[in-house]
Amino acid sequence: MVCGIILSGGLSRRFQVRGEPWTDKALYRVGDKPMMRLVYDAVSQVADEVIIAVNNSERAMSYKSVIPNADYVIDDERFKGPLAGIYSALNRCSEEDAIIVPNDMPYITPNILKPLIVELKNFDTTAYVYPNGHLENALMAVRRTVALQYLNLLIDYGRSKIFDLTRGGLPRALFLNPLIHGFELKGLINVNTRDELINVNIDINEQVIKNDISIIREYSINDVLDRRLGKIMGSLWYTLITGDPWPEFRLYVEAGLHFLAAHVLLDSVNENVRQLGRRILLSFGVDKA
Repeated sequence: MVCGIILSGGLSRRFQVRGEPWTDKALYRVGDKPMMRLVYDAVSQVADEVIIAVNNSERAMSYKSVIPNADYVIDDERFKGPLAGIYSALNRCSEEDAIIVPNDMPYITPNILKPLIVELKNFDTTAYVYPNGHLENALMAVRRTVALQYLNLLIDYGRSKIFDLTRGGLPRALFLNPLIHGFELKGLINVNTRDELINVNIDINEQVIKNDISIIREYSINDVLDRRLGKIMGSLWYTLITGDPWPEFRLYVEAGLHFLAAHVLLDSVNENVRQLGRRILLSFGVDKA
């Protein structure tokens, strides 16, 4: 049994066109359907319930005219960004396994979502990673109970990045290479601008990752709370507690997860190290971090 979560609390800033009225990206039509409806159609084929997380009640009312059968929750104010929607939706879910999809992935298919759910039986979270090491943004599956435990910790640490869940915020993570699972990278496109709907292209550059990658750290929530450094080494929690990013950085670099490695460097207390992280992200086309 699976809970489907659609994240729809963003402001769509990069989707706007100067001189035109503000457009809600989720309701922008791709083909003959609003973008969010395409996502819902895919998610509803693999999930027993679908919850849509929004940032206010007015938006929920607007979306109900397009998707009346979903449940709606308001983003938790203690988080910023997508984590707010994930937290609220997981608290509403009645199923243990949850698949999380942003509302701006119009080419997503049930066949892309299924491997994330199937592999979750052995992991706390599953996600896709491009062959060049770039991690797909908010598309992931999580085990509800363990995810909520660590999300509560992220609140205490004042964290807001969605990558914190897959970046060692959860102990056992699997990163799937889409090419070896038999579907086109187009299905993973996360639309930020209107141009990306016209020029549907993913440039993966150098192929660093050939297979799926599992990152397994055998720590528990109590290991984090009690700061057992030997247990949590190589995780987000070790980096935050000690200020030493290098064990976690090394783990991701050696695995080919260079995108995550760059995010680790952003948590360094040294500005030169943070600058290196920003330069790595820039090589992936990420100009804000």
